[in-house]
Amino acid sequence: MTKVNIMTSNRFDATKSPDLRVPGWLAKWPLIGVVMVLVGGLLFGAFAYNVWTKGPLLQWDMPLAREFHNEAVKEPERIIELLIFGFFVGKELVQVFAIILGLYFLHKRFWPELAMLLVGLGGGAIIWYYLIGIFNRHRPDAQIGIVVTDPSFPSGHVITAVLFYGLLAYMLVPKMPSRFWKWVVVIAAVLTMLYIGFSRLFLGGHYLTDILAGYALGIAWAGLVYTVIEGIFMKRKNQNVEKR
Repeated sequence: MTKVNIMTSNRFDATKSPDLRVPGWLAKWPLIGVVMVLVGGLLFGAFAYNVWTKGPLLQWDMPLAREFHNEAVKEPERIIELLIFGFFVGKELVQVFAIILGLYFLHKRFWPELAMLLVGLGGGAIIWYYLIGIFNRHRPDAQIGIVVTDPSFPSGHVITAVLFYGLLAYMLVPKMPSRFWKWVVVIAAVLTMLYIGFSRLFLGGHYLTDILAGYALGIAWAGLVYTVIEGIFMKRKNQNVEKR
């Protein structure tokens, strides 16, 4: 039994290997994933219900959209370009990095990480596609920079940002040499997610509830997918070791 524990621990201890791997924390403490699913799911449900019924949570959407538009038209061009870049950070940049990581995991045969990447991002995209069709919410009237015409609820950019940059931080944090650099990675990931959401909001691509619902759904889906996949692969690893 001691041998099994040691081998399993080494398998999921990302600090033992120079390779980019998940640390297995969600598999060891699945309660974290459960909390993510419950909190994210309840928040998304609240936003979705209000969008469907035009409830009180929408009262800030229109005034805030108008206020941001009035401010955006006054901003210098370099600021607008910086915010437009958030569109690409939340979509095209993620696609490029995801392809690179996917090929890396495939080459290394890192199946848990590959599954998390594919199911996380792929499943998130499918859920987003069906949700925007169900709610069919029109975007704000005035968009600056890149004009998007598909429905706005929830924000696909934000969902993708949470799923990808959250997973990337999850793999990078154990590699950091000190607590300071671990916090640097965490803060950088959070700021990137917030930057993407704010850029879409400020330039009129989404309403506030679209953005907040995107964060909530991203957290819930990440908690479910990443916890389940890590748990499955850890269980299989334990079973294989016990058979030896």
